[in-house]
Amino acid sequence: MAKEIQLTKLKKGTSNFSLIGRAKLNEFTFKTNMESSKEDSDWVYSQMNLGVDCGEKYGVIYAELMGGYGTDRENVIYVHGKKSDGTDDFENRFTVAWEDRFDEEVLKEVGDMCFITVALEEKNRKKFLSAYDAIEYIESVLEDGMVISVRGNLRWSIYNDNTQCKKEINYIGLTKAEEDKFKATFTQTILLAKDAIGKFDKETMTIPITCKIVEYFKNYNEHEVKTMLPIPKVFDMKIDGSDKEKATKTLKVFKVSKDITQLTVDGFFSRGEVSTIAVSEDDIPDDVMELIELEYITKEEVLEKMAFANGAGNKNEKMYIKAPHIKFTGEDVKIPTVDKIAKAYTENDLDISLILKSLGKKDALDVALENEEEDDDDNDDDWLADL
Repeated sequence: MAKEIQLTKLKKGTSNFSLIGRAKLNEFTFKTNMESSKEDSDWVYSQMNLGVDCGEKYGVIYAELMGGYGTDRENVIYVHGKKSDGTDDFENRFTVAWEDRFDEEVLKEVGDMCFITVALEEKNRKKFLSAYDAIEYIESVLEDGMVISVRGNLRWSIYNDNTQCKKEINYIGLTKAEEDKFKATFTQTILLAKDAIGKFDKETMTIPITCKIVEYFKNYNEHEVKTMLPIPKVFDMKIDGSDKEKATKTLKVFKVSKDITQLTVDGFFSRGEVSTIAVSEDDIPDDVMELIELEYITKEEVLEKMAFANGAGNKNEKMYIKAPHIKFTGEDVKIPTVDKIAKAYTENDLDISLILKSLGKKDALDVALENEEEDDDDNDDDWLADL
Protein backbone atom coordinates (compact mmCIF):
# COMPACT_ATOMS: atom_id res chain seq x y z
CA MET A 1 0.00 0.00 0.00
CA ALA A 2 1.43 3.38 -1.02
CA LYS A 3 2.40 5.66 1.81
CA GLU A 4 0.09 8.66 2.13
CA ILE A 5 1.84 11.96 1.41
CA GLN A 6 1.67 14.39 4.33
CA LEU A 7 1.16 17.98 3.20
CA THR A 8 2.03 21.11 5.13
CA LYS A 9 -0.95 23.46 5.36
CA LEU A 10 -0.37 26.63 3.35
CA LYS A 11 -0.53 30.05 4.99
CA LYS A 12 -1.52 33.23 3.18
CA GLY A 13 1.03 35.54 4.80
CA THR A 14 1.05 39.30 4.21
CA SER A 15 -1.00 40.75 1.36
CA ASN A 16 -1.86 44.45 1.57
CA PHE A 17 -1.64 47.76 -0.28
CA SER A 18 -1.38 51.49 0.42
CA LEU A 19 -2.30 54.40 -1.87
CA ILE A 20 -1.81 58.12 -1.32
CA GLY A 21 -3.04 60.58 -3.92
CA ARG A 22 -6.00 62.58 -5.19
CA ALA A 23 -9.45 61.03 -5.45
CA LYS A 24 -10.51 60.71 -9.07
CA LEU A 25 -14.29 60.40 -9.32
CA ASN A 26 -16.46 59.82 -12.37
CA GLU A 27 -19.90 58.48 -13.21
CA PHE A 28 -18.69 54.90 -12.75
CA THR A 29 -17.16 55.35 -9.27
CA PHE A 30 -20.32 54.50 -7.32
CA LYS A 31 -23.14 52.05 -7.92
CA THR A 32 -25.58 52.03 -5.03
CA ASN A 33 -28.63 49.93 -4.21
CA MET A 34 -28.27 47.82 -7.31
CA GLU A 35 -30.41 44.73 -7.78
CA SER A 36 -28.89 41.48 -8.97
CA SER A 37 -29.37 40.75 -12.67
CA LYS A 38 -30.34 37.15 -11.84
CA GLU A 39 -34.09 36.67 -11.87
CA ASP A 40 -34.15 34.32 -8.85
CA SER A 41 -31.81 36.45 -6.72
CA ASP A 42 -32.89 38.77 -3.89
CA TRP A 43 -29.45 40.38 -3.67
CA VAL A 44 -29.18 44.17 -3.32
CA TYR A 45 -25.69 45.62 -3.37
CA SER A 46 -23.53 48.73 -3.61
CA GLN A 47 -20.13 48.96 -5.29
CA MET A 48 -17.32 51.50 -5.37
CA ASN A 49 -14.46 51.47 -7.88
CA LEU A 50 -12.29 54.35 -6.69
CA GLY A 51 -9.48 55.87 -8.71
CA VAL A 52 -6.57 57.45 -6.83
CA ASP A 53 -4.18 59.65 -8.81
CA CYS A 54 -0.89 58.72 -7.16
CA GLY A 55 1.31 60.97 -9.28
CA GLU A 56 3.37 60.68 -12.45
CA LYS A 57 5.40 57.65 -11.32
CA TYR A 58 2.41 55.48 -10.46
CA GLY A 59 -0.58 56.88 -12.36
CA VAL A 60 -4.24 56.40 -11.44
CA ILE A 61 -4.62 53.23 -9.39
CA TYR A 62 -8.01 51.71 -8.61
CA ALA A 63 -9.26 50.09 -5.41
CA GLU A 64 -12.72 48.85 -4.59
CA LEU A 65 -15.44 48.04 -2.11
CA MET A 66 -18.58 45.97 -2.60
CA GLY A 67 -21.23 44.68 -0.23
CA GLY A 68 -24.93 44.02 0.09
CA TYR A 69 -27.72 41.98 1.59
CA GLY A 70 -30.57 39.69 0.62
CA THR A 71 -34.09 41.06 0.93
CA ASP A 72 -35.64 37.61 1.52
CA ARG A 73 -33.07 36.01 3.79
CA GLU A 74 -31.60 36.21 7.28
CA ASN A 75 -28.42 38.21 6.74
CA VAL A 76 -25.37 37.93 8.98
CA ILE A 77 -21.88 39.44 9.01
CA TYR A 78 -18.95 37.13 9.78
CA VAL A 79 -16.54 38.64 12.31
CA HIS A 80 -13.96 37.76 14.96
CA GLY A 81 -13.56 39.00 18.53
CA LYS A 82 -11.00 40.65 20.77
CA LYS A 83 -8.47 39.34 23.25
CA SER A 84 -8.29 40.63 26.82
CA ASP A 85 -5.59 43.13 25.77
CA GLY A 86 -7.85 44.55 23.03
CA THR A 87 -6.02 43.00 20.08
CA ASP A 88 -7.87 40.97 17.45
CA ASP A 89 -8.68 37.38 18.34
CA PHE A 90 -8.87 35.57 15.00
CA GLU A 91 -9.74 32.25 16.67
CA ASN A 92 -12.92 33.66 18.21
CA ARG A 93 -15.22 33.72 15.20
CA PHE A 94 -18.92 34.51 15.31
CA THR A 95 -21.65 36.33 13.36
CA VAL A 96 -23.46 39.62 13.83
CA ALA A 97 -27.07 39.86 12.68
CA TRP A 98 -27.58 42.37 9.87
CA GLU A 99 -29.99 44.43 11.96
CA ASP A 100 -27.40 44.64 14.78
CA ARG A 101 -24.56 46.02 12.64
CA PHE A 102 -24.86 49.49 14.23
CA ASP A 103 -25.54 48.26 17.79
CA GLU A 104 -22.74 49.76 19.92
CA GLU A 105 -22.98 47.04 22.58
CA VAL A 106 -22.59 44.31 19.97
CA LEU A 107 -19.73 46.13 18.23
CA LYS A 108 -17.71 46.35 21.45
CA GLU A 109 -16.99 42.62 21.13
CA VAL A 110 -15.82 42.80 17.50
CA GLY A 111 -12.12 42.95 16.58
CA ASP A 112 -10.85 46.19 15.01
CA MET A 113 -9.74 44.52 11.78
CA CYS A 114 -13.34 43.58 10.98
CA PHE A 115 -14.26 47.22 10.37
CA ILE A 116 -13.95 49.54 7.38
CA THR A 117 -12.72 52.87 8.70
CA VAL A 118 -13.65 56.15 6.99
CA ALA A 119 -12.07 59.46 8.02
CA LEU A 120 -13.08 61.84 5.24
CA GLU A 121 -14.39 64.61 7.49
CA GLU A 122 -12.32 66.63 9.93
CA LYS A 123 -12.51 65.11 13.44
CA ASN A 124 -15.12 62.62 12.29
CA ARG A 125 -13.98 59.02 12.09
CA LYS A 126 -16.60 56.40 11.28
CA LYS A 127 -16.34 52.59 11.34
CA PHE A 128 -18.56 50.21 9.40
CA LEU A 129 -19.00 46.46 9.56
CA SER A 130 -20.57 46.34 6.11
CA ALA A 131 -19.11 47.70 2.88
CA TYR A 132 -22.70 48.41 1.82
CA ASP A 133 -23.03 51.10 4.51
CA ALA A 134 -19.48 52.39 4.09
CA ILE A 135 -20.03 53.03 0.37
CA GLU A 136 -23.21 55.00 1.01
CA TYR A 137 -21.39 57.26 3.49
CA ILE A 138 -18.26 57.66 1.33
CA GLU A 139 -20.36 58.74 -1.64
CA SER A 140 -21.93 61.48 0.49
CA VAL A 141 -18.64 63.03 1.67
CA LEU A 142 -15.89 62.19 -0.83
CA GLU A 143 -15.11 64.89 -3.40
CA ASP A 144 -13.08 64.76 -6.57
CA GLY A 145 -9.52 65.96 -6.01
CA MET A 146 -9.42 65.30 -2.26
CA VAL A 147 -5.97 64.14 -1.13
CA ILE A 148 -6.62 60.78 0.52
CA SER A 149 -4.91 57.75 1.97
CA VAL A 150 -6.40 54.37 1.02
CA ARG A 151 -5.34 51.06 2.55
CA GLY A 152 -6.60 47.51 2.34
CA ASN A 153 -5.98 43.90 1.42
CA LEU A 154 -5.06 42.24 -1.85
CA ARG A 155 -7.43 39.46 -2.93
CA TRP A 156 -6.19 37.05 -5.56
CA SER A 157 -8.24 34.85 -7.88
CA ILE A 158 -8.11 32.86 -11.11
CA TYR A 159 -10.32 33.80 -14.06
CA ASN A 160 -9.95 32.17 -17.50
CA ASP A 161 -6.58 30.78 -16.40
CA ASN A 162 -5.33 34.27 -15.57
CA THR A 163 -4.32 35.40 -12.09
CA GLN A 164 -6.20 38.51 -11.04
CA CYS A 165 -5.75 40.86 -8.10
CA LYS A 166 -8.34 43.08 -6.43
CA LYS A 167 -7.59 45.81 -3.90
CA GLU A 168 -10.26 45.67 -1.20
CA ILE A 169 -10.38 48.85 0.88
CA ASN A 170 -10.53 48.72 4.68
CA TYR A 171 -9.43 52.32 5.34
CA ILE A 172 -9.95 55.61 3.53
CA GLY A 173 -9.19 59.01 5.01
CA LEU A 174 -7.95 62.53 4.40
CA THR A 175 -4.20 63.19 4.47
CA LYS A 176 -2.04 66.32 4.33
CA ALA A 177 0.58 64.58 2.20
CA GLU A 178 2.17 66.68 -0.53
CA GLU A 179 2.59 65.30 -4.05
CA ASP A 180 6.18 64.17 -3.40
CA LYS A 181 4.74 61.78 -0.80
CA PHE A 182 2.14 60.25 -3.10
CA LYS A 183 2.57 56.49 -3.52
CA ALA A 184 1.02 53.23 -4.68
CA THR A 185 2.71 50.36 -2.86
CA PHE A 186 2.06 46.82 -1.72
CA THR A 187 3.56 44.16 0.53
CA GLN A 188 3.04 40.55 -0.53
CA THR A 189 4.21 37.14 0.66
CA ILE A 190 5.31 34.96 -2.26
CA LEU A 191 6.58 31.40 -2.67
CA LEU A 192 9.69 30.80 -4.77
CA ALA A 193 11.06 27.66 -6.43
CA LYS A 194 14.37 27.05 -8.23
CA ASP A 195 13.21 28.62 -11.50
CA ALA A 196 11.97 31.85 -9.92
CA ILE A 197 14.42 34.23 -11.61
CA GLY A 198 13.74 34.83 -15.28
CA LYS A 199 15.77 36.43 -18.08
CA PHE A 200 16.82 40.05 -18.15
CA ASP A 201 14.89 42.22 -20.64
CA LYS A 202 17.24 44.91 -21.97
CA GLU A 203 14.40 47.01 -23.39
CA THR A 204 12.37 47.31 -20.18
CA MET A 205 15.35 46.85 -17.83
CA THR A 206 13.35 44.30 -15.86
CA ILE A 207 13.62 40.70 -14.75
CA PRO A 208 10.51 38.55 -14.25
CA ILE A 209 10.13 36.83 -10.87
CA THR A 210 7.91 33.76 -11.15
CA CYS A 211 6.24 32.70 -7.92
CA LYS A 212 3.12 31.32 -6.27
CA ILE A 213 0.72 33.28 -4.06
CA VAL A 214 -1.44 31.61 -1.44
CA GLU A 215 -5.11 32.60 -1.36
CA TYR A 216 -8.24 31.22 0.26
CA PHE A 217 -10.71 29.61 -2.15
CA LYS A 218 -14.26 28.74 -1.20
CA ASN A 219 -14.85 27.15 -4.60
CA TYR A 220 -12.36 25.90 -7.16
CA ASN A 221 -13.08 24.36 -10.55
CA GLU A 222 -16.80 24.21 -9.66
CA HIS A 223 -16.06 22.31 -6.45
CA GLU A 224 -16.40 23.55 -2.88
CA VAL A 225 -12.94 23.33 -1.32
CA LYS A 226 -12.75 26.00 1.43
CA THR A 227 -8.99 25.92 1.67
CA MET A 228 -5.78 27.79 0.86
CA LEU A 229 -4.42 27.17 -2.63
CA PRO A 230 -1.28 28.38 -4.44
CA ILE A 231 -1.81 30.30 -7.67
CA PRO A 232 0.85 31.46 -10.17
CA LYS A 233 2.00 35.03 -10.55
CA VAL A 234 4.84 36.74 -12.42
CA PHE A 235 6.09 40.05 -11.05
CA ASP A 236 8.60 42.28 -12.79
CA MET A 237 11.58 43.76 -10.99
CA LYS A 238 13.44 46.77 -12.36
CA ILE A 239 17.19 46.11 -12.57
CA ASP A 240 20.16 48.28 -13.47
CA GLY A 241 21.65 45.98 -16.10
CA SER A 242 24.75 48.13 -16.43
CA ASP A 243 25.81 47.27 -12.86
CA LYS A 244 25.95 43.48 -12.90
CA GLU A 245 27.52 43.22 -9.45
CA LYS A 246 24.71 45.22 -7.86
CA ALA A 247 22.08 43.29 -9.83
CA THR A 248 23.56 39.98 -8.75
CA LYS A 249 23.42 40.99 -5.09
CA THR A 250 19.88 42.32 -5.49
CA LEU A 251 18.62 39.07 -7.01
CA LYS A 252 20.49 36.77 -4.66
CA VAL A 253 17.65 36.80 -2.14
CA PHE A 254 15.33 35.30 -4.81
CA LYS A 255 17.64 32.37 -5.49
CA VAL A 256 16.37 29.00 -4.22
CA SER A 257 18.54 25.91 -3.93
CA LYS A 258 16.03 23.40 -2.60
CA ASP A 259 12.31 23.09 -1.85
CA ILE A 260 10.15 26.22 -1.65
CA THR A 261 11.24 29.51 -0.09
CA GLN A 262 8.72 31.90 1.45
CA LEU A 263 9.65 35.55 0.94
CA THR A 264 7.71 38.72 1.67
CA VAL A 265 8.41 41.58 -0.73
CA ASP A 266 7.64 45.28 -1.01
CA GLY A 267 6.56 46.60 -4.37
CA PHE A 268 4.64 49.28 -6.23
CA PHE A 269 1.84 49.63 -8.76
CA SER A 270 2.34 51.53 -11.99
CA ARG A 271 0.46 52.11 -15.22
CA GLY A 272 2.71 51.59 -18.20
CA GLU A 273 1.69 50.14 -21.57
CA VAL A 274 -1.55 51.27 -23.15
CA SER A 275 -4.30 48.66 -23.02
CA THR A 276 -5.46 47.11 -26.28
CA ILE A 277 -8.82 45.97 -24.88
CA ALA A 278 -11.58 46.50 -27.47
CA VAL A 279 -15.34 46.03 -27.31
CA SER A 280 -17.89 45.51 -30.05
CA GLU A 281 -21.62 45.11 -30.53
CA ASP A 282 -21.22 41.34 -30.04
CA ASP A 283 -20.18 42.01 -26.42
CA ILE A 284 -23.45 43.77 -25.53
CA PRO A 285 -25.79 41.51 -23.46
CA ASP A 286 -29.26 40.74 -24.86
CA ASP A 287 -31.14 42.66 -22.15
CA VAL A 288 -29.10 45.80 -22.87
CA MET A 289 -29.68 45.36 -26.63
CA GLU A 290 -33.41 45.41 -25.91
CA LEU A 291 -33.02 48.80 -24.20
CA ILE A 292 -31.14 50.06 -27.26
CA GLU A 293 -33.91 48.84 -29.55
CA LEU A 294 -36.47 50.61 -27.32
CA GLU A 295 -34.33 53.76 -27.67
CA TYR A 296 -33.73 54.16 -23.94
CA ILE A 297 -30.02 54.41 -24.69
CA THR A 298 -27.92 54.50 -27.84
CA LYS A 299 -25.53 51.79 -28.96
CA GLU A 300 -22.70 54.33 -29.06
CA GLU A 301 -23.27 55.29 -25.41
CA VAL A 302 -23.18 51.64 -24.33
CA LEU A 303 -20.00 50.89 -26.27
CA GLU A 304 -18.32 53.99 -24.87
CA LYS A 305 -19.20 53.03 -21.29
CA MET A 306 -18.11 49.42 -21.86
CA ALA A 307 -14.79 50.61 -23.22
CA PHE A 308 -14.23 52.84 -20.20
CA ALA A 309 -15.26 50.15 -17.71
CA ASN A 310 -12.90 47.65 -19.34
CA GLY A 311 -9.99 50.05 -19.44
CA ALA A 312 -9.67 50.47 -23.19
CA GLY A 313 -7.40 53.38 -23.99
CA ASN A 314 -6.13 53.42 -20.42
CA LYS A 315 -2.73 52.22 -19.39
CA ASN A 316 -2.33 48.72 -17.98
CA GLU A 317 -1.67 48.45 -14.29
CA LYS A 318 1.40 46.40 -13.39
CA MET A 319 2.93 45.27 -10.13
CA TYR A 320 6.68 45.61 -9.65
CA ILE A 321 8.78 44.13 -6.87
CA LYS A 322 11.03 46.76 -5.33
CA ALA A 323 12.88 44.84 -2.60
CA PRO A 324 12.53 42.12 0.04
CA HIS A 325 10.44 43.23 3.01
CA ILE A 326 12.39 44.01 6.17
CA LYS A 327 10.84 43.04 9.49
CA PHE A 328 12.06 43.83 13.00
CA THR A 329 12.44 41.09 15.60
CA GLY A 330 13.62 40.97 19.20
CA GLU A 331 12.22 42.14 22.51
CA ASP A 332 14.69 44.60 24.04
CA VAL A 333 16.48 45.57 20.84
CA LYS A 334 14.66 45.39 17.51
CA ILE A 335 16.87 43.82 14.84
CA PRO A 336 16.07 44.27 11.14
CA THR A 337 15.97 41.08 9.10
CA VAL A 338 14.73 39.96 5.69
CA ASP A 339 11.26 38.43 6.02
CA LYS A 340 12.24 35.09 4.52
CA ILE A 341 11.86 31.40 5.38
CA ALA A 342 14.00 28.94 3.43
CA LYS A 343 12.51 25.48 2.86
CA ALA A 344 9.12 26.66 4.10
CA TYR A 345 7.34 24.10 1.92
CA THR A 346 8.07 21.21 -0.42
CA GLU A 347 6.98 21.00 -4.05
CA ASN A 348 4.29 18.50 -2.99
CA ASP A 349 2.79 21.09 -0.65
CA LEU A 350 2.16 23.33 -3.67
CA ASP A 351 0.75 20.59 -5.88
CA ILE A 352 -2.92 21.49 -6.31
CA SER A 353 -3.87 17.97 -7.39
CA LEU A 354 -2.44 16.60 -4.12
CA ILE A 355 -4.15 19.30 -2.07
CA LEU A 356 -7.51 18.57 -3.68
CA LYS A 357 -6.96 14.86 -3.26
CA SER A 358 -6.30 15.35 0.45
CA LEU A 359 -9.69 17.11 0.61
CA GLY A 360 -11.39 14.23 -1.17
CA LYS A 361 -11.86 16.19 -4.41
CA LYS A 362 -10.59 13.42 -6.68
CA ASP A 363 -12.80 14.52 -9.55
CA ALA A 364 -11.04 17.88 -9.66
CA LEU A 365 -7.58 16.52 -10.33
CA ASP A 366 -7.61 17.44 -14.01
CA VAL A 367 -7.23 21.13 -13.19
CA ALA A 368 -4.12 22.85 -14.55
CA LEU A 369 -3.38 26.36 -13.33
CA GLU A 370 -0.52 27.31 -15.60
CA ASN A 371 1.03 26.40 -18.90
CA GLU A 372 4.79 26.20 -18.68
CA GLU A 373 6.53 27.28 -21.87
CA GLU A 374 10.11 26.38 -22.56
CA ASP A 375 12.24 29.42 -23.44
CA ASP A 376 15.48 28.58 -25.22
CA ASP A 377 16.31 32.06 -26.52
CA ASP A 378 19.99 32.89 -26.68
CA ASN A 379 20.98 35.30 -23.94
CA ASP A 380 24.31 36.93 -23.26
CA ASP A 381 23.47 37.76 -19.66
CA ASP A 382 25.53 34.90 -18.26
CA TRP A 383 26.13 36.83 -15.08
CA LEU A 384 22.72 35.62 -13.87
CA ALA A 385 24.10 32.09 -13.73
CA ASP A 386 26.47 33.20 -10.99
CA LEU A 387 23.63 33.87 -8.54
